[in-house]
Amino acid sequence: MKKLITSSTSRMLRLGGLAGRVGASMAGNTLSNLFRDPEQREKEQSATLMKNALRVKEALGELKGVPMKIGQMLSLHEDLMPREVARVLQTLQQKAPAVPFEDIRQMIREELGENFNRIARIDPESLAAASIGQVHRAVLTDGRDIVLKVQYPGIDEVIRSDMQNLKGIMKTVFFMFTRMDIDAVWREMKDRLTEELDYTLEARNMERMAELLVGDDRVRIPRVIGELTTRHVLAMEKVIDISPDAATGGAYPQSLQDAWGTAIVAFILQSLFRFRFLHADPNLSNFAFREDGGIVVYDFGCMKEVPEALSRFYLRLVRAVLEHDYPAIPGILKEMGVHHADGRPVPWEMVKDYADEIQDIVRPGKHYTFGVNGDVYRRLQELGQKYINEFMSMVFPRDLIFIDRTFVGHFGNLNRLKASADWRTLIVGHIRETFPEEVEDNHS
Repeated sequence: MKKLITSSTSRMLRLGGLAGRVGASMAGNTLSNLFRDPEQREKEQSATLMKNALRVKEALGELKGVPMKIGQMLSLHEDLMPREVARVLQTLQQKAPAVPFEDIRQMIREELGENFNRIARIDPESLAAASIGQVHRAVLTDGRDIVLKVQYPGIDEVIRSDMQNLKGIMKTVFFMFTRMDIDAVWREMKDRLTEELDYTLEARNMERMAELLVGDDRVRIPRVIGELTTRHVLAMEKVIDISPDAATGGAYPQSLQDAWGTAIVAFILQSLFRFRFLHADPNLSNFAFREDGGIVVYDFGCMKEVPEALSRFYLRLVRAVLEHDYPAIPGILKEMGVHHADGRPVPWEMVKDYADEIQDIVRPGKHYTFGVNGDVYRRLQELGQKYINEFMSMVFPRDLIFIDRTFVGHFGNLNRLKASADWRTLIVGHIRETFPEEVEDNHS
């Protein structure tokens, strides 16, 4: 366990040193490439990217907060960066180093005041550790088993300090990954991170989503214990089911994995089209899986309110794909704000390539199995590499950033589950439920 680095000066020195090392390494490799043959040039370029990606991952994981969150988010956009970089940054989705338990216990005591005496025991071993806080099992004096999500001491001040002075340095660091403008990404990230700092807001998000899902027994959300919840401590009932590793490890029948996959997709479709309130952190560790085919959803700090107009744009995109109306897609995307920086629409060839791949998933009357049937997910990743220069020169409205992050992440989750279903019928059903006047599917 390591102490969280909270000194603004120390953090800036680390980030500044990181930017300098990465910049010098990339510049040195560029100079050396002038004297290498093409095969050696490609090999050394790959090695240099890997070395610098490891440097970035280590630094972001230690600093937590804003730097780690940015690394996590970019790791989900693997289409937009070299594979070497994406693979290393994806390790930031795994368990982060925990903060010492004595610091966490003191934080809980200070936050809860007299209510701390209602806790009989706290497990010193964390269940999970992430960029802003970590989770511990606890037992109340009345015998109830609960879970405490606790912010790292001082992380709120750290994040506010980071957000004031980190943007320029992160531009330098992430120039090794992409040349696209990160201003919109930064503004959206800043808003979402500010919200994540308030656990009372997360508690309200949990209660709001639970109310929206009343009657849907496929999704369970842990109940909040309000009297033990503050801005920096979130108390909830302990709901621990099958872990993601166990669920995807081959020990459970495929029929159950199919049910889990359809439960995740139904949850996301309802959130996008019906509730317009999206759980926008698709890390599979935020989910657990039940023997009855249902899912448990955790971590409601990163939620995205979806504007109604944007929800209808997604409806138009889905209809265009289902109806093979590909020529309409570049125009819809441009109306959404997705286009080249000079105003040109997304190229027709690019749209067609992606839509053709999606067609395999939503073919009428067909069950598609993620990760098995020709591996569309892998081919979509290959398209990302094929069109990486196009992506680098495009602009995206800020409202799409976390929605896209959610879709991309769950694509990977379905692949891990090898989930199979008639996805077209599922999608059309949810759209029809929300927009009955606007959608018909003669094939479903």
